Amino acid sequence: MFQDRTQLPWVARIAEAFPAHGFQRFHETTLPGLVQCNGHLVAEYASALPRIAFVTPTGDAFCWQASPEGVSITRGADSAATVVELDEATFSDHINQLISAVGAVQTRRATLVQGSLAQWREWEPVVRSLTDGKPIYSPAVLTTLIDRMGAPLALDRSFTPDDPVTDMRHYLQTMGYLHIRGVFSSEEIALLRGEIERCMDGSVPGDPRSWWSLNSKGEELVTRINHCERFSSEIGDFAHDPRLAHYAGLAAPFMRVCDDRLDGPMVFIKHPDVVEGKGDLWWHIDDGVGGSPVMNPLIQTGVQLDVANAANGQVMFMAGSHRYHKRPYAWGEERDLPVVALETEPGDLTVHFGDTMHSTPPPTSPDAGRRVLYYKFAQPKTFAWVPPGCHYNDALYAVDEHGNAATRATAY
Repeated sequence: MFQDRTQLPWVARIAEAFPAHGFQRFHETTLPGLVQCNGHLVAEYASALPRIAFVTPTGDAFCWQASPEGVSITRGADSAATVVELDEATFSDHINQLISAVGAVQTRRATLVQGSLAQWREWEPVVRSLTDGKPIYSPAVLTTLIDRMGAPLALDRSFTPDDPVTDMRHYLQTMGYLHIRGVFSSEEIALLRGEIERCMDGSVPGDPRSWWSLNSKGEELVTRINHCERFSSEIGDFAHDPRLAHYAGLAAPFMRVCDDRLDGPMVFIKHPDVVEGKGDLWWHIDDGVGGSPVMNPLIQTGVQLDVANAANGQVMFMAGSHRYHKRPYAWGEERDLPVVALETEPGDLTVHFGDTMHSTPPPTSPDAGRRVLYYKFAQPKTFAWVPPGCHYNDALYAVDEHGNAATRATAY
């Protein structure tokens, strides 16, 4: 079985710093205690899930199934709808939230013997809630979306730089996102737009630090460029603008801009008529391959370079979702959840937790072309774990044995 940790020694060092969960001991000794403490958090959600089994290459197997107490465990895999084969180290990393179902499958550290990745992902909130006691996201979040006086918060509220900092901090920490109008001048936006054009001109398909999609004509379009400082010193210098640090600091103390690691300064570019690739992102979180205890709290500050609306492309959030574990969602599955689509103007700033569920649906206009310049902020622990020039997701973007790059739609 492929082991990405041997290719990335710094990732292996992270794993070694977390508790090792023996496969058999976890199921027979640790898990029953976790169910006793936290099973009530998952009982209702798990009741609709088919059974899943985890199996090691040596043949050890345990089946998880819903029970009135939350989850019950039996030996073997015969009754499971989904069967996941993974070694003991990968299972331990999964329990420690260092690798997700998506990350384990895409790096070939886990194999789906039966069932689907989607079914495994449905079980992930159960695993997470049992192990750390954080509840699963549901419409019950609505009762928590209140201001400091106990009144309901508007999903689409925006602020100005002159509004009270305490109000903005509370909104961001409660909702998981923040919209501040008129932070940057028209001159600053014009300068950054020109520098983004330079970045787009310098990017080529196959560059592992850019993402490419296809439109219906078969044309490759650059939809994301990481480490824009490669092409523009101005964009690199802008990472240290004190306004970015000020608003990122509303989320948590000791936040520092990730100008030399993770994605560095990154631009996201919306195009119309994207039919393949990652130009339109479904509901996701930014630690979707794993690494939550390494990267979170992770903050994305988005400098809005163009109008954002349904026609030109916009970002959507599930309010308060950063405070919960989440199941995977497709567009249209939001049901009674509090969802907002932000409408912004050039010069506005958006701030959101990377663990807030967010999405960028297709723009409706054939002339769409929205661009957003993002700067990530993280705490010192992230800088201690992740070296300069690296990202926790690096294993996913390596060229495989067939020469395919995961960042190009033509390789899918």
